[in-house]
Amino acid sequence: MLKKIKAFRYRLIQYKQRGKVHSDLDVLLATAKENRQLEDKLQWLVRVLQWIRYEGSVDSHLERETGRLPVTRLRFFLLVLDRNPNWKKDVAVILRTVVREVSGLELFTETGLPKELGLWSEMVDRFMMKVLPTPPLDHELGYLFWALFPDKDDPLWLASIDNVTFDKLVELFYYEVAPEEQEWNRLGADLEDALVYLVIQVRAIGLAPAIRYRLDKPSFRDSAFFSMVRGLEEFLNSYHSGDKTQTLEKASRFRMIVWECRQELVQVHKHLDEYGVSIDLVFQMMRLRTYLQRIDSLLEILLTERVDSKKVTSFLSKLVEENQELRSITSLFSQNISLFARKVVERAAETGEHYITRTKEEYRHMLQAAGGGGAITAITVYVKVGILSLGLSGFAEGFLASLNYALSFVAIHLAGFTLGTKQPAMTAPALAAKMQDVDSTQGMEDLVSEIVHLIRSQVASILGNVLFVVPTVIFIDTVFFLLFGNHLMGETKAHSAYQSVDILGPALIYAAFTGILLWCSSIFAGWGDNWFALNSLRKTLSRSPGLRAIFGKRGARNIAVFLEKNMSGLLGNISLGLLLGMVPEIMKFMGIPLDIRHVTLSSGTLAGALPVLGTTFLKTWDFWRAVIGIFFIGAVNVGVSFGMALLVAIKARGINPPQRRAIRKAVVGRFFTSPLSFFLPVGASIVKKSSQDQGH
Repeated sequence: MLKKIKAFRYRLIQYKQRGKVHSDLDVLLATAKENRQLEDKLQWLVRVLQWIRYEGSVDSHLERETGRLPVTRLRFFLLVLDRNPNWKKDVAVILRTVVREVSGLELFTETGLPKELGLWSEMVDRFMMKVLPTPPLDHELGYLFWALFPDKDDPLWLASIDNVTFDKLVELFYYEVAPEEQEWNRLGADLEDALVYLVIQVRAIGLAPAIRYRLDKPSFRDSAFFSMVRGLEEFLNSYHSGDKTQTLEKASRFRMIVWECRQELVQVHKHLDEYGVSIDLVFQMMRLRTYLQRIDSLLEILLTERVDSKKVTSFLSKLVEENQELRSITSLFSQNISLFARKVVERAAETGEHYITRTKEEYRHMLQAAGGGGAITAITVYVKVGILSLGLSGFAEGFLASLNYALSFVAIHLAGFTLGTKQPAMTAPALAAKMQDVDSTQGMEDLVSEIVHLIRSQVASILGNVLFVVPTVIFIDTVFFLLFGNHLMGETKAHSAYQSVDILGPALIYAAFTGILLWCSSIFAGWGDNWFALNSLRKTLSRSPGLRAIFGKRGARNIAVFLEKNMSGLLGNISLGLLLGMVPEIMKFMGIPLDIRHVTLSSGTLAGALPVLGTTFLKTWDFWRAVIGIFFIGAVNVGVSFGMALLVAIKARGINPPQRRAIRKAVVGRFFTSPLSFFLPVGASIVKKSSQDQGH
């Protein structure tokens, strides 16, 4: 009974909606003849498309997702016109008038294509399109196209138009053409003009210095981009001569030039490692690919003797989709940032490779390097205590703390030591670089082994930092006490030291904030390496007259080589020092009480408090809460910085969610199989790697 009631209700709604739909269409068709001005005709067409997209029933969204509903309504529209010749003639006149008076050049050359020369100007242009009123419908078919197809489902139903419906649409355009309308169809001429315009644009962009310098061509005349104009001219001459054989031959030659242009873009992409990559260069490469695709599509339509419904509907569908993306700031940003981000993280990956241990010998070396880093950090701890004792303003304290951190981190880098918490943000891109073959069993196995190596390396580095910073801090304080009779740290500072890392306090929130700053420093490191390559600074510095005058040719060359090898490390460490010192003070100035909690610095600070508080403090619950806090601070530092770096890296490399889930499952499985290998250099992978090294 309930099903019958629902069915009756559904039929009632359908009946009411059908009556409304029919009456709306009758009104539209009856008023077609009244539209005398061009703008009125264009507005009428927009209302017709709105009618075709109209959701006529409660379940119509289900059909709309497949494109069936709008196509069905389009068929009904054509059927009504067939039964009413007067209406059909009025509609045909409107369609021919629009084609005759509205330029199709903008449709082919601007709709769905970037308009500006740079990324940021294009972003501003898209933003202005969103905030400014919609331009009036006039003689540009590009604006009309947006007004006709603004809906995200439009590409779907346009591509779903069948051959019979398409042929009826074409027949509608040619219905009862009056003698004065014989020259109404200018789309063919506009299409040829569009090809000429786009080819000129592609040639200009492709021969620009940023692209040309990255091509292995003796002269710009050898580039395929230079040959495009001549190739198109030869094709158009053959096309107008009517020689089909020669036309196809010239079209094939022109398409080969287009293909060669795409190959040159691939070559440019390969050279980005050597010459660096900029946002504007990425934008121009994306623009070239889009223009080349449009040229190929227009050429395909022009070569078709009879209007091919599938080709035309696919082209229109793609045009609508590109036109809607053209208004999306998010789409523009993601398309252009992805390659730039990928190249930056690839450069970070090259640095991160040095922080991954795969053998027992490398593991021991990591412990030693981390120990050296911990020893230098002990000095950093007491310098920070001295800065705080001066009673300076927040800005002055932050500046001096930044200087202290930066000098300390740079010293660690130049000495060949390591700071454990800085590694995760550098090693995550190196890990993402090995995720390309995770669909195969062997590829997944190799990736999981690499993850195990990486986690074990982090354990070694943090363990080395903490195990060396604590005794070094106590040793320095002991020497100072024997010489001067008092401790370096006051009692008040000693109490605040263990309270600052108390697991029951906000220490973990501050540790997560520190993890974000650690990740930011890795981005600066990758960007700096890319910037050095982009501006060819090795060549510039090695040939600098000023450097040669002071240091000589060999000295200038050594400086250039040194900076090339260490730019990433220097900029990453300096930026980390500035972030750790200044950002908390800036946040406090803004009323946001955020501080930093770095596991090595916090361990050293807690160790400095121990001689002041005495051995009895070791027996208190306050001490052990602080120790537990140190442990979790290290875990949060590593987890946040590594997680953010890995997320950016896998997105830049296009690793999809199912692959990510498979990786997580494989890692968990390895942990339950061999948990000790995540912390110590044991297991088959270590033995295998060691034997391979011995074999070599």
